Amino acid sequence: MTTNELRVLRHQRRRPLTTVREVYLALAALGGHLGRTGDGPPGWQSLWLGRRSLRLLVEGVNRAAQLLDE
Repeated sequence: MTTNELRVLRHQRRRPLTTVREVYLALAALGGHLGRTGDGPPGWQSLWLGRRSLRLLVEGVNRAAQLLDE
């Protein structure tokens, strides 16, 4: 995970992500995992969807930065 991805994920969650578990759960939440008590741990599909969503968010941030530079 790049530093830009981590920064975007922190901003998306609106709280500091200090442990690997917090990053893992934040990524799963982007993928649709609700994180309720009875839900169990996130699976690979929700992690993959979260990773894809994060990539799109980072791409949007990069494009916005390019537009501001023009």
